[in-house]
Amino acid sequence: MLKNNIYDFVRLFIGSPSARCRALVRLMNVCRVANYMRVAKFFSNRLKAKGLHISHKSKIDRTLSLPHPIAIVIGEGVVVKKNVSIYQNVTLGGARLGDAKDGNYPTVNEGAVIFAGAVVVGNVTLGKNCIIGANSVVLIDVPDNAVCAGVPAKIISENTKRLSDI
Repeated sequence: MLKNNIYDFVRLFIGSPSARCRALVRLMNVCRVANYMRVAKFFSNRLKAKGLHISHKSKIDRTLSLPHPIAIVIGEGVVVKKNVSIYQNVTLGGARLGDAKDGNYPTVNEGAVIFAGAVVVGNVTLGKNCIIGANSVVLIDVPDNAVCAGVPAKIISENTKRLSDI
């Protein structure tokens, strides 16, 4: 664990913008888990300087992939699990003021891919290996292995196989 955190610290100064942002997210989460909230907020503010508004209270797995880390907003109650890819201009958060108290934030399960410009708001669960199309507004739960697109988002197909599984 300590060895990985040292590599993350080195990536803050060397590497691609994606690697640097991913390192800041990982360090922020390590501090949040260790209950160093001020240090986690410091890393959150460093991310804001890079154009990512990620709350230090959100629960994000260390395997999060940010291929194009710009203009991504993740609210304080959002849960992001393993192997999730989030592209640029994505918003994950509450739909109304006061959703932090009610816990009305999205949960993104393993292997989900959220493409550019998508908005996922409210108490929504994105299933395992689901795909959210570009510029979609997701207001409903998305089942496992489904493709969802549109404004408001509709499920286009279910039980699709990912290209990596073929």
